[in-house]
Amino acid sequence: MYRELKEKEQQWIDSLMNVEFQGRDILLKQFSKARIVYKQEYAFISIEFKIEGEIEPYPFHVRVPVEMRAFQQASAPIVFLLHIAGGVINELEIFTADSTQIEADNIELTRVEYEVNQEVIMDR
Repeated sequence: MYRELKEKEQQWIDSLMNVEFQGRDILLKQFSKARIVYKQEYAFISIEFKIEGEIEPYPFHVRVPVEMRAFQQASAPIVFLLHIAGGVINELEIFTADSTQIEADNIELTRVEYEVNQEVIMDR
């Protein structure tokens, strides 16, 4: 049931993790050991993670450390929310901001903005 990440899914994660925040390196290591279950509905995609092997737990008690909005030329933005549960990556939730149909193969990542949870913002 669980499988390896496909190239587009890895690109989504790479883009999402392209912003600095506390504990980011720990989450990147978790992603490197992850297998997934991919589910797609009309307006959203859910990628559930299962980590194989030993990992360092994410030490911050935040459910969503980072959010990314990918602005599309022909539609509303696509929102990416990374969910952490018990110190482990749990789910990447992806949905259209206006609840229109999501087209996974056509998500543009050229213009993105990030929102980092206040509890894990890097000290400036």
